[in-house]
Amino acid sequence: MQTLGIRRRDFIAAAAAFAAARGRAEDAAARQRRLVDKWEEATCLVAPADYARYMHDGDTRGLIALKAAELAFDRVLKAAKSTVVASDAPAVWSVYNMGYVVKTRKSLFAIDLKHRRAAEFAPLLDFALVTHVHGDHWSKNFCSAMDSAGKTVVSHFLENKGASLCGFSPGERTLTVNDVAIRTFRVDHAPEKWGIDFTTAFEMRIGDFRLLHTGDCSPANDKLCVKWGRPDLWLFFPMGRIDVADALRRVDPKRCVLGHLWELSHGIDKGRARKSHIERALSMAGPWRDKTSVAFWGDRII
Repeated sequence: MQTLGIRRRDFIAAAAAFAAARGRAEDAAARQRRLVDKWEEATCLVAPADYARYMHDGDTRGLIALKAAELAFDRVLKAAKSTVVASDAPAVWSVYNMGYVVKTRKSLFAIDLKHRRAAEFAPLLDFALVTHVHGDHWSKNFCSAMDSAGKTVVSHFLENKGASLCGFSPGERTLTVNDVAIRTFRVDHAPEKWGIDFTTAFEMRIGDFRLLHTGDCSPANDKLCVKWGRPDLWLFFPMGRIDVADALRRVDPKRCVLGHLWELSHGIDKGRARKSHIERALSMAGPWRDKTSVAFWGDRII
């Protein structure tokens, strides 16, 4: 009877823990849906011309989305300075869209960092990665600041004094900077001739942690080929003509974070990924739906 009693108590405790965990998951999902609605509402008030003026003079003009961009940068800059990483899993922050800052035990680096104040990060970073030449993924001011500081910028179109790898041709390359091993490979941005092999994807190994960033990729999923093991985190842009379900099946990430949403330099109905694109991606995510989420500007993802 005592054994049965213990088992019953264990079962009740396990059931309660499961219910609590499910409740937390539902709360998180509900919170994300509310945030998506709020960001959709706020960003729809910002036209590309408003964003261009803000990028030029820093005046948010009272627009919530532009205020959010400023606050996000301040939050990430402060956190990147103060955070101490003690495991293989890095700290990863979303700055703006496909722009992320990553901190490991020994390194601080950025991927597609695009922000009005991005150059402020140059003295802190060990290196930066840039996926492609489109202006919503890099800025001359930031890369010039990196160049002046003698810092490495890894890309297939830039050259700078600090770069240990630049101007490389299509195909696979590998390099190691501090404690970060990086495999570069090309993916298509679009099926048209100009878009073939247009984007550099980055597969990274940080100890036992695997990080993947694929920039703007569409629609040739056969090029989404990870070689260093199942990614612990995939920073993924689900826009364009990419088959999200097939991409997730090929990559099989442990966690997928959707980025490059509400790009303010794009017209609201001309290339700006919005709520409808998030909903479409989630509806196609299948078994990965519970592992897929949205990164808002300023969020710490890990």
